[in-house]
Order: sequence, then structure tokens, then C-alpha cells
Amino acid sequence: MSEYQNKAVKLLASTVSDGSLMDLNDRRDAFLHRALELYFAAGGTEDAIQPMVEKVYSASKPRVDIAVGDVLYKLAGIGHACDIDIIQAGYNKLDDAKQTFAGEHHHP
Repeated sequence: MSEYQNKAVKLLASTVSDGSLMDLNDRRDAFLHRALELYFAAGGTEDAIQPMVEKVYSASKPRVDIAVGDVLYKLAGIGHACDIDIIQAGYNKLDDAKQTFAGEHHHP
């Protein structure tokens, strides 16, 4: 795994239960939630979601590794169009989550 992925998983493990961390349903649902937030943040409309769902489910189910690659590829395009370094955005999220987690567990 990459350095970023290792750090993200370590932080995630400190914020969710071990069962949730390894539960594909939990990870998948959390991803869909964040993907829809990104779609909304980038100007996507609710009306366009159902036709996309129908298109995805009418095609053959891809392998997970191929689908992850496709997500990263398209995310790079969104980052480019919004002039955002997606890796830096990821590290910024890790820093923010660490600070939030530390604040929640800080007992003076």
C-alpha cells in the first residue's frame, strides 16, 4: 500500500471499530456518501443521479481493483478541473481528522 493509504487506514482504524474497518458494507456505504458529497460540491444535480445509477447497474460488474483505478483516474480529472492537488487534499483531510480526533480524546 502507498504511504497515504497506510496513514489513512491507520487513522480510520482509530476512529471506527475493527469490525467496521474490515466490513466492506460499511466502507462501501461511507465511500458512496462521500462520493455523492463530492458530486454535489462539484455542482452535480440530484436529478442526474438516478439515470447514472441505472447506467452503472445495466453494465457488467467490474473487478474492484479496476473500479478503484477508475475512481482515482476520474478524481484526478476533477482535481485538475478545480485546480486542486488531490494528494495534498488527502493529506489535508488526514491532518484535519487527526486534530479532530486528538481534540475529542484530549482530557486536560
